[in-house]
Amino acid sequence: MRTLCALVAAASLASAEPLLADFEAPDAATAWTADAGEWARVAAPARSGTGALRWKTPKEGTKLQFSGLKGDLTKNRAIRFFAWLEGTVDRDLTLRVHSKGGDFWRRFSLRPQVWSEIVIPFYQFREDASPDWRKAEGLEIVARKPLSVVLDDLALVEGGNLPQIEPSPALVERIFPSGELKVAMSDNFRVFTDAPLEPSAITDRLEEGLARFRKVLGVEDPLEWPVTLVIRRTKEEYQATAVETSRDIYGGELAAPQAGGFTFYEYSFTSYDEKAGATRPVFLHEACHQLVSRLLKFRGANGAMWIEEGLCYFMQNEFTPIENAKEEALKMLANEKRPRLASFDARQRIDSGAENLTAFLVTHYILKGPHADKWKDFVEALRENDTNLVKAVEDAFGVKPETFEKEYEEYTIKWAAEK
Repeated sequence: MRTLCALVAAASLASAEPLLADFEAPDAATAWTADAGEWARVAAPARSGTGALRWKTPKEGTKLQFSGLKGDLTKNRAIRFFAWLEGTVDRDLTLRVHSKGGDFWRRFSLRPQVWSEIVIPFYQFREDASPDWRKAEGLEIVARKPLSVVLDDLALVEGGNLPQIEPSPALVERIFPSGELKVAMSDNFRVFTDAPLEPSAITDRLEEGLARFRKVLGVEDPLEWPVTLVIRRTKEEYQATAVETSRDIYGGELAAPQAGGFTFYEYSFTSYDEKAGATRPVFLHEACHQLVSRLLKFRGANGAMWIEEGLCYFMQNEFTPIENAKEEALKMLANEKRPRLASFDARQRIDSGAENLTAFLVTHYILKGPHADKWKDFVEALRENDTNLVKAVEDAFGVKPETFEKEYEEYTIKWAAEK
C-alpha cells in the first residue's frame, strides 16, 4: 500500500504553519528547479489562494527540487502538501528529503483530476546511507513516469517528541487490534508482545546489552529515540507482521523472513520461544542491529551488512555463548570453499551460515585480537571507505588484506582450540 491522500487521518495531523511554499508571490517558483521539463507558478488550479506550481516533465526519472527545506526537522512529525494530477491516469512519485549523510525517501500515489492531500509522517520514510533529520538540505520530487502535476501549500506538520518512530498507540492498533498485549518501555527500548513474556525483563536485558555495547565499542552518543522490538507468539505471526509493516509503513514488498528475527529501519521483529523465554538471544541480536546502524552509522552501500551481523553476533555471544561456535569455526576454516574476506566488499547481503560465522569471527578477532586498541581507527576507516573491509584494514591496521586474513585465521584456530 503506497502513500495516498488521507493515508494518515487528517484529524491526527492538523494544519501546519508556517507554510514552506504557498506560491502566492509572483517569484515563488524561483526556489524550485528541475533537471527536465517545465515548471512555473500558475493561477489555476490552486488549492488555496491565487497561486500554485505546475510541473510538466516529458520523461521518467526527472527531479523537481526545492531548496527551502533546511536545518533541524526533529520538532516536526510529517511533511504535508497538496497535489493535482493532470491527465487521466494514476501516477506514482517519490518524495526524497536530502540530509547530511544520506537521504530519506517515500513513494506516494496520485489520482487524476482531484486535489490529493499528501501527509507523510517522518517515521514512514525509508533511508539511504546514514541520514540525519537534524541536518536537512532540501527535498525533491521524482517523477517515475512522464506527467503534469500542480503542487500547493507545502508545509511541515509540527509537534511530536519522537517523530522518527511510529507512535505506540498507532503501532498497537495496527499490529495488535485485539488489544491483547504487554508493553514495556525503558529509557532506550520499547517492547511490544502478545507472547507469555514479561516485557520489562526484556527491556532490562536490552539496557544491560546497550551498556555493554557502549563499553566494548567505546560509543557515548545517546540514542535519540528508543529501539522498537516486536515479539509475536509464533514464527508465522512474526513473519506476517514483518511483511505487513514493510507494506503498510514503507510501501515496500518483503518476502517472509526465514531467520529467527528480522530488522529493517526502526523495527525489529521476532517470536517467542518457550524454552529460552525472556533470555532468547535473538532479542538482543535484533536490537543490536539498530544500535549498530544508529550509533556507529554503518549504512554504506558496499558490503554494509557484514559489520552489522558481525557485531550483533559478537554482542549476542557476550551474553549467551553461541552454541558450537568454536567447533563450527574449525570445521569452516578447514574447508577450501570457506568465505574469503574480499567477498564482503561486493556483497550487500550475508546469506549463508558460513558467511554469518565469518562475520562474527572477524569481528571477534578485531575486538579481542592484536588490533583491539585500534578499533576506533577501524570504525573511522570503515565510514570513510563505505564499510569496505579490505580498504579499512589497510588504513587502520597498516597491513595487507592477505596478511590480515592469514593472521585472523591463525588467531581463530588458536581461540577455537581453547577449552
